[in-house]
Amino acid sequence: MVSREVRNLRHLQAGDSAFVAAISNQRAGAKRLADLGFVGGAELTMVRCGKPCIVRIDDRLVGLGLGHQEVILLSANGGS
Repeated sequence: MVSREVRNLRHLQAGDSAFVAAISNQRAGAKRLADLGFVGGAELTMVRCGKPCIVRIDDRLVGLGLGHQEVILLSANGGS
């Protein structure tokens, strides 16, 4: 689990879970990320780190490149 401070997706290791706190850059495909389930309070689990990483969210697997990993901010609890 990530620490209580908000971090981006790149800080998770395989098997770690966290909650989406925010998308830090609205130009980085924020609507597309929201359509995929990356909205405030959504729980996700890192399946595989790297380029791309594989994340489980809403019972589906999503591959994300480094750019998206940087802008997805996480918290350790659903209340961000």
